Amino acid sequence: MQRILYIDCIFLENLVMDLFLVALTARTLKKPATFFRMLGGSLLGAGGYCLVLCLAGIPYTVKVLFGMIPMAMGMVRLGCGTKGIRELLVGVGWLFTYSFLLGGFILFLIKRSSPPGRWEIRLLAVLFAGGLGFGVCMRAIRVYRKHVQSHFCTVEFEGDESGIRVYGLIDTGNGLVEPVSGKRAAILEERVWNKMKGAQRPEKYKIIPYHSIGKENGILEGYEIDRIRIRHGMGERELAHMPVAVSKGKLTAGGGYQMILPPEWLEGCIHRKEE
Repeated sequence: MQRILYIDCIFLENLVMDLFLVALTARTLKKPATFFRMLGGSLLGAGGYCLVLCLAGIPYTVKVLFGMIPMAMGMVRLGCGTKGIRELLVGVGWLFTYSFLLGGFILFLIKRSSPPGRWEIRLLAVLFAGGLGFGVCMRAIRVYRKHVQSHFCTVEFEGDESGIRVYGLIDTGNGLVEPVSGKRAAILEERVWNKMKGAQRPEKYKIIPYHSIGKENGILEGYEIDRIRIRHGMGERELAHMPVAVSKGKLTAGGGYQMILPPEWLEGCIHRKEE
């Protein structure tokens, strides 16, 4: 029994699907990849797949290890413009994840719709299902980003040598209050604070009481910061003379954020047009 493969049909189908996958991966990695860069990565993937497909007599495992994986790395590197081995491996992981999701989505729709047997019709059906799955994934990414952005922001300070930018978590459970001024206080990692020795003036020193699970009463050392700029999905805001407590250790093991802010600091954020 012989099976006829139309290599041009396979190439076109993989080119479009790889373009979907590279675009999703670039969006997830927050890489500003251009269309032509993503197209280059997709061409590499489609051409490599057709080449591997034409190699007869080679075990499937060998094809995956020495064909598919290097090809996926090339697609991510060329199509997304990743930098460093870690970002490349993360990108490959996302590429395979989206490949699995889109593949399952396409099979589900094709089996439900049962298109006619002509390869032209099946090709159009596969591309339509892939485009629909691509749209669903892009929508999910946007919703997730919006959810994450509502809980995180970037904060800018004036450092000793240059400006300092850190990621901050907006925590509704942060109840720190500087007792003299009555202002809500934020928490900043000590390693970031050590880059701001110019702000560590004795007259700005503060004592901020706190309580937490396992410790009913405690004291954090802090300072009053002259100028802070917050950038959030709602807009941006500049604050002056705000109390900041200094944390001796990391606020998160993964290093995802270096500051914890009270939600009151973001009240009155104003959208500003980017220069």
